[in-house]
Amino acid sequence: MAECDINPITDLRHALTQGNYDRLPALIAALEQVEEQVESGSPDSITTLKAEALRTEACLLAALAGVKAARRRVAEIAQAARGLTVYDRDGSKATVSSSLPKSRRV
Repeated sequence: MAECDINPITDLRHALTQGNYDRLPALIAALEQVEEQVESGSPDSITTLKAEALRTEACLLAALAGVKAARRRVAEIAQAARGLTVYDRDGSKATVSSSLPKSRRV
């Protein structure tokens, strides 16, 4: 049984953690080769490969969560720039401008 090459998976994790996202498309072919090696790999190498894949999966999930959080924060900032949403006693919704009228600017 052959050994599985875990370098592409390690390279993927390093590209994610270091922000080298331009390297990701180039790693696809190498990852496909690793996938082919799994069928003929030894149990020990497959165990190592699985552990490395799980670490990389955690990085991918963390990166995705970070992107989602950043998008949510940008949306919050954009919403705040449009004004503050308030409700009156009747429950009617209104938006209060976040800038002073020109007549009140100093």
